[in-house]
Amino acid sequence: MAASPAPSRGWRSEFLRIGSPAFARRPRDWWLIIVGLLIFWCVYSGPPASSFAGIDLRFGLTGPISGDPWKWAGALLLVGLVIWGERRGLSSLLISKPSAKDVEWAFIVFGVVMAWSWVAGLIAPQAENEGVSIITRMGIPGVLVLIVTAAVTEEIAFRGYLQERIGALTRSRWIGAFASLLSFVAPHIAFFGQSWLLHQFAGALALVLFTLIRRNLLATMLLHGLINAPILIPTVIALS
Repeated sequence: MAASPAPSRGWRSEFLRIGSPAFARRPRDWWLIIVGLLIFWCVYSGPPASSFAGIDLRFGLTGPISGDPWKWAGALLLVGLVIWGERRGLSSLLISKPSAKDVEWAFIVFGVVMAWSWVAGLIAPQAENEGVSIITRMGIPGVLVLIVTAAVTEEIAFRGYLQERIGALTRSRWIGAFASLLSFVAPHIAFFGQSWLLHQFAGALALVLFTLIRRNLLATMLLHGLINAPILIPTVIALS
C-alpha cells in the first residue's frame, strides 16, 4: 500500500514558522538589549558633534560618508556584544553561508523592487531633493563606499541585531520585523523626503520580509546592495 503524501503546510503554520525566533530568550537578554540599543542609537548614528577636544570625529570626511566609520564601529560592537555578551554565535545574527536558492531569491526580489520603482516613476516621477543631490556630488568612489557600508552595517544593525533580538524578547519575529522597519524608514524619510515612501519603501519592506523568510543575513546584504546600486546612475550622469 502506497504511503499517503504528507499534508502541505497551511498559511497559518507557515506564518508561525516564519515568526518563530531563531533562538530562545534568556533573563539577561533584557539588560543586554539595552546596551545593544545604546550602541545602535549612539555609536551607529555617529557623534552629535564634529569634533571633541580638538579631535576630528569625522576623520576629515564630509557628507553622508562622514558617519561611515562610526557605522562600521557600531556594527562591530554589536557583533562583539552578541559573541562575548550574549554568548551566542554569528548564526543568531543570521550570518551564515547563503545557499544558491538564497542568492537566486535575492536577485528575484531585486527585480520585483526595480519593477515597482519603474511603476512608481510613471505614477509620480521622483522630484529632485537635497538628499539625492548630496549623494550625486560624492562621486563614484564615495557612492560605492556608501552602498557597501549601508548594505553591510545596516543589515547587521537593523535586521541581524534589532529585528532578531526584539523578535526573541517578544517571541515573535513579526514584531521584531515591524520595529526594524519603523526604525529603518524614519531616518530615510528625514534625509530623502516623503517621496521616498512611494519610490523606495518597497525596497525597505522587501529587505525585512526577505530576512524573515530566507533567514540569511549575507543574502540580505546582497539584496540591499543591489537595491541601492541605482543611486550610482545620477552620479554617473552628472560626471558625463
